[in-house]
Order: sequence, then structure tokens, then C-alpha cells
Amino acid sequence: MPFQRKSFGSKKNSLETQEARQPYNGEGKVSRVEYQKTNPDRVNIFIEDEYAFSLAAILVAERRVKAGDYLKREDIAELQEADFYNKGLSAGLQQLAMRPHSEAEIKTFLRKKYPLATTETIEKVVDRLRELNYLNDASFAKFWVENRSAFSPRGRNLLKQELLQKRVPRDIIEAVIQSHMEEQQAESDEENDGDGPNVEENQALELARKKSRSYAAEDWPGFYRKMGGFLLRRGYDYGITGRVTKQIWQELKGQVTIDMEEDAEIGFE
Repeated sequence: MPFQRKSFGSKKNSLETQEARQPYNGEGKVSRVEYQKTNPDRVNIFIEDEYAFSLAAILVAERRVKAGDYLKREDIAELQEADFYNKGLSAGLQQLAMRPHSEAEIKTFLRKKYPLATTETIEKVVDRLRELNYLNDASFAKFWVENRSAFSPRGRNLLKQELLQKRVPRDIIEAVIQSHMEEQQAESDEENDGDGPNVEENQALELARKKSRSYAAEDWPGFYRKMGGFLLRRGYDYGITGRVTKQIWQELKGQVTIDMEEDAEIGFE
């Protein structure tokens, strides 16, 4: 029998904790290969009757690691990196199953989870996830923009900022946001016989209408500063912010004030 099923106590757990901090870097004859008690998908490798490291059972089967084999230092290092690759691929797939992530997010996740894995191994995992089309920055950016538009509308400036924080390449961000805005505008134009309102500005208007009561007691300068600051923080540019703030003031007060001509001197909060 290549594997022995045998349980270990606290000594084994202590050794596995030590392994997580420092990989085994010795060599020698494999004395035992035994399934873990708490995780039958992994096996513990003993070198010269001492616990050395653990591996995925499938990897041990593929490499035909068995008692009596002599493993050189480089053989063990290669086995442990192959094990990191298998664990990293599985962990990456599980993470992506919860929601899409950017390539940079997955790399950061894997480095934190497997700090002893080499950069080359992490890159191999990411390359494989990309080959399987589970990892695609353009698809991730599209998901992010569409999700935000549907559930928490914001302007393109904030969308760019959020995706840059996810370390999506700038050229991908620009292309995805522009494509999304054009699609939204085309739908608006079609619904309005070719003359639909500016989608981003219309979105800002809806947000401002909901927020306007919070600033209803303000005079024009105060209203302009606070509403303008709110819209800027939501990612809308100065042009949209200024026009929307003026329109909401007119809707709220039913009049245009002469002070609105001096808005450039007021500034936003």
C-alpha cells in the first residue's frame, strides 16, 4: 500500500504550522507517506522517520512519491512549488466563484494566502486562470461598471478611480467606460427618437433630486457648495456638476438667482 491511514496528535499539527512558516529544505529517504486525519485530500511526507512536509494526494499520486524514494533537495523544492500551484489554482477558482476580481486582486490574494510560493508560481496560477477565461480585466471592468450603474450610480471619474484602485490597466478602464456610456446613450436616443438626454448628466440629476432636500434650507452659495461637492464626490465632472446644481436649485426654489452668475467664485465643498 503506497499510503497509510494513520492519525497524528498535536505534534503533527505543530509541525504543519512550522511548515507554513518555512518550507522544508532538506533531503533524504521517504520513510512514510500518510493521509492527514483532518484532510484526506492531503498527505504528510516523512523523511528519515521525521515529518517533513505535506502535499496534495493527487500530486503524490501523479509524481508517484512513495516510501523508499530518495528525494534530493531540488526534487522536494519542485514538489512543494507544484503543490503551491495546485493550492493556488484551487483557491483562485474559489475566490473568483464568489465574484469577479481583477488580475491584481487575485495576485495579492494568492501572495497573502501563500507567502512562501515563488513569484513564478503565482504568475503560473494567474496565467492558467486567464487561459481558462476565469480572469479577464476587461470583463471585470465591464462587470464593475454595469453593477455600479445598476445599483449605485456614479460618474465616470469615480468609476475610473475605483478601477484604478483595483489596479486595472488605465487603457482598459477608459475603453470599457467609454463603451458603456455609448451603449447607454444609444439606448436613451432610441427611446427618445434619436434625441435622448445626456445619460451621465441625467443620472446626476436623479441623484441630485434625491439629495436636494438635505440642502433645501441653504442660500444659493451654500447650496452650490454642498450640492456641487456631493456630485463631484460621486464622480461627475465640473461641467455636469455646475449645470445640474443650477437646474436643481431652479426646481427647488422655482427661480433663478443673480448670484448664480458668480458660481465660479463660490467653489465646491
